[in-house]
Amino acid sequence: MAIRNIFIPVFRGAPFRTQLDAALQLCTKDAAHINVVFVRPDAAAIAASIPDMLVAAGISVEHIESEGLAAEAEAKAEFEKWRVANGIKSGLVGTDVSSATWRERVGPLEAVVVEVGRLSDLTILARPDVYETDVYRAFDAAVFESGRPALIVPDHLPQKILDHIIVAWNSSLQATRAIAGALPLLRIADQVSVFTAPTHADEAIRDLYLGEQLAWHGIRANYLTPVTENESVGEALLGAAREQQATMLVMGAYTHSRIREMLLGGVTRHILRHADIPALMMH
Repeated sequence: MAIRNIFIPVFRGAPFRTQLDAALQLCTKDAAHINVVFVRPDAAAIAASIPDMLVAAGISVEHIESEGLAAEAEAKAEFEKWRVANGIKSGLVGTDVSSATWRERVGPLEAVVVEVGRLSDLTILARPDVYETDVYRAFDAAVFESGRPALIVPDHLPQKILDHIIVAWNSSLQATRAIAGALPLLRIADQVSVFTAPTHADEAIRDLYLGEQLAWHGIRANYLTPVTENESVGEALLGAAREQQATMLVMGAYTHSRIREMLLGGVTRHILRHADIPALMMH
């Protein structure tokens, strides 16, 4: 199985060029379709929630609709420019050549990201920023609700994101799902390493089983030094990634709460704040 259908959600005010470039890199080894979906909010629903004083100031359904359409047109023009410059064919043209489509959806951002994400092999998102509420909403929906892998990309990509992938392994359900979701990428990566955070005495047996499982899929993995007493798991993981010149992380995503304030687990939060390479996550 390979990554054939890549979903990139786009919405007003959020740059998406790096997501496109990440998808393009993934297409260099295996042809894939890049499904770019611009999510526009329902103008009538927004207008219904606006106080009367804003309505009096000219904030109407028509105004909201007009701004949304203008934002979509601008984003679509940027997408088309990127597509033509990179020689990507438009539309659904088969499985032997990479292609891309632009679509529009109207509705709540989370609902669209979950719906389309569940029917995609991979969702590519920008790294969440505390000042960008919509980016966090898209991240939350894709990682914690879609049931599919999500690749979180920083502002600047490595030259080859499939050069060296590090898998963060701790025997958890989330890490297991992340590895399963990442298998198509692990198979075509130039190098794969496993970072283990020991939690119990039988870690050697656990690592052996993981190595065997990866080997059944033709993946030969190296093992990295586990976390030390003086470092948190997140710090040790990023330290190992820098030392090994890793170009992508694969890890489970954890949260202590399902509320919108995004009370993430410590390792997940640390990676999102400090990683300078893409991270594939699943919950």
